[in-house]
Amino acid sequence: MNKVKSIFSRIMIAVMVFMATLGLLSVEAFARNAVDLSKKGSLSVTYKFGDDMLFDGVQSHIYKIGSVSEIGEFTLDPDYANLTDISINSINDPSKAQGQWKQVLDAVRPTAILQHQPSYTSVSQNGKAVFTGIELGLYLIETEDVIKDDCRYVFSSFLVTVPQLGDDDEWIYDGAQYISEATAKCEKYDIDREVEFELHKRWNDSGNENVRPTSISVRIRRNGEDYKRVTLNSDNGWSYEWKDKPGYIWEFEETIEGNNPYSVSVTRTENADGLMVVYTMTNTYTGTTPPPPGTPPNTPPGTPPSTPPGPPQFPDVLGAIRELPAVLGARRLPQTGQLWWPLPILLIAGIIFIVKGIRKNNILRK
Repeated sequence: MNKVKSIFSRIMIAVMVFMATLGLLSVEAFARNAVDLSKKGSLSVTYKFGDDMLFDGVQSHIYKIGSVSEIGEFTLDPDYANLTDISINSINDPSKAQGQWKQVLDAVRPTAILQHQPSYTSVSQNGKAVFTGIELGLYLIETEDVIKDDCRYVFSSFLVTVPQLGDDDEWIYDGAQYISEATAKCEKYDIDREVEFELHKRWNDSGNENVRPTSISVRIRRNGEDYKRVTLNSDNGWSYEWKDKPGYIWEFEETIEGNNPYSVSVTRTENADGLMVVYTMTNTYTGTTPPPPGTPPNTPPGTPPSTPPGPPQFPDVLGAIRELPAVLGARRLPQTGQLWWPLPILLIAGIIFIVKGIRKNNILRK
């Protein structure tokens, strides 16, 4: 009888260890709480220059450009989704995140300012503009320049999410306001001051240069109105230069004759004093390319690889990295993943029990 009990005990221990192992392989550790979409949020923006100069009466506008889901996934709203080929939740490389967020900002800013009214507006008091009772989502912060003491103080635009995650991985809505410090740069105000602009065309089509057009037509718009139409080709180095007053919003629309196998994106850079601004239009080849190895036959080009069935996966919230670009203001992000540390302990414990059971069984036999 004791022999039967011993064998049964060993079998049960082995089964329990095996079941515990399977459970660990399938259990996910998600953020502690889902986003409460019924709540409103708040944020404040501090406007200063240097360490102690605060600005009162600054007009601050915020534009809602994205939404958040219950599981903490931020996505661009329909009016902005097609303006950039960067997926917000795919921004997960810290070395590239700052540049990628800058591309998103540059892509959505003209449409937000020229085609939409601000979602909320505030005027700074004691250097701080406060927004309360705002809808949850992703926002563009836009601030009007300040002319003071023969200087023009220019505040950079930036993006911020509402709500934020605190250090305890809990969502922050109202009460614990996020504070972003927008540092101005003083530019000597000159009514006759002009900025030099450059427009450059870049081709991202290695191996497909044969389909590249010999020239393209670009319509330049200033504050939403037609400014000039130019032709770019190899004769002018695929570039165009002009001068104008600062403060305008510039947009570019290209025309390619015939079939156009390219997608286009525009980036903006400027020098430290803001007197030189360079726009780069990049055309990326999106035509048919050979399918990757292992692709099943008759699979349409561009079809993403299939994924095996399994439990639903929470997305990596904003790339699920601990340190996001400061422009986002995110302090902490929920970490998703698997709990592996108990596995070796349980396995070792199971082996010990099995060995002890075998030894005990051998003693009983003797």
